[in-house]
Amino acid sequence: MNIILLSGGSGVRLWPLSNEQRPKQFIPLIKDHSGQPKSMLQHVWSQLKHRNLHNSTVIATSVGQQALIHDQIGREVDLVLEPEKRDTFPAILLSVAYLYSHRGVSRDEPVAVMSVDSRVEDSFYDALINLPEALESTGANVALMGVKPTFPSRKYGYIVPEPDTEKLPIMTIERFYEKPNAQDAALYIERGALWNCGVFCFKVGFLLDLLASMGLPQTYEELLLVYSQLEIRSFDYAVVERERRIAALMYTGSWKDMGTWCTVAEELNDPVVGKGFLGKDNNQVQIVNELDIPIIAVGLSDIVIAASKEGILVSHRGSDAQLKEAVQLMKESLLPKSDSIETHSRLVDRSVFADGTIVTTQRIHLKAGMERIFEPLMDGRRQIVSWTVMHGSSRVVKNKEGIVVSSGWNVTLENRDEAVIQALGPVDLLEITTITNL
Repeated sequence: MNIILLSGGSGVRLWPLSNEQRPKQFIPLIKDHSGQPKSMLQHVWSQLKHRNLHNSTVIATSVGQQALIHDQIGREVDLVLEPEKRDTFPAILLSVAYLYSHRGVSRDEPVAVMSVDSRVEDSFYDALINLPEALESTGANVALMGVKPTFPSRKYGYIVPEPDTEKLPIMTIERFYEKPNAQDAALYIERGALWNCGVFCFKVGFLLDLLASMGLPQTYEELLLVYSQLEIRSFDYAVVERERRIAALMYTGSWKDMGTWCTVAEELNDPVVGKGFLGKDNNQVQIVNELDIPIIAVGLSDIVIAASKEGILVSHRGSDAQLKEAVQLMKESLLPKSDSIETHSRLVDRSVFADGTIVTTQRIHLKAGMERIFEPLMDGRRQIVSWTVMHGSSRVVKNKEGIVVSSGWNVTLENRDEAVIQALGPVDLLEITTITNL
């Protein structure tokens, strides 16, 4: 059986520790048997290696995370690089196309998809390798793995079994509901529903046929070229909720979704990580502080306090579902107002090549007094930016040396450079950005 390990998320639910430059799966929040801190990626990869499943595993991730993965688990790992983040449905489609056209996996072979941010026991993998049997014995198109819910959470999908099958080793499923409201979730639990563990199993041909029905290519290189056209949607909504032939296995061991502060706080042995102090009358308070200033909590209950250079979070443990929206609203509120936007840009072209190289061409207009700043990448990839002045006059400062330039002038910038172009009057630029993996 082949495995697709999803590791492309940015982890907004663990803000402010996680962000686009340091996604949650790379933060050392878990301790191994010897007490050494490990990231979620390192922990899951070690479990796969223990079962000798790593050689049949590909990791679906974004191009910006390639260097982080190599640093944590080595360069021998097989990666499927998404040219841009478009949620789990496109990522899984691209990974299946890679298995089919690069690894030679046949249409009849089963593939299991799992997430990198689940904390599970080794017995989880006993259930995982039995998922192909669930497909064969029931004739299902998709097999899932579920755990018994402890409360009507809105964060998970619900696997509702057919009547009289909930106690069988392999269940046939009446319906799958992704992230219902708490009231509906409680009703599904009464009907014997399980939480979805974020695991999907299907045969390669099932998704190849889905690609064909969508008018999409089945080879990895061709699918890369149209990847930006794929719908931004999770696999749960795009496939599982619509599928009627589903089977499921129950996993009875420990399972925790490490993508929320509530579960991370349960895993941390020390209520204070970093500089901090818990005063009197605190109950179930967790402090995680990466700043060089102390945090003091007094008289609080069920609170998580997390601080980094990104910002400071103070949240009730049960409010995880609201954090993603709150972070997005915060970012939108910090954007400049429409009358103070510094530049007007128009995308001319964006090309993605089979080796992961991304070339973006933009036409940019600057009004007098406005500027365009070159921002180097910090994620290990190589970036080359070319500025060409199409019309107008401007002042360019590159590595602290300034020059006045006009139409036809061109400069090339790389990660080590510092540069800004300042419009002396109306200026039109052509900016070509090439990003490659080292």
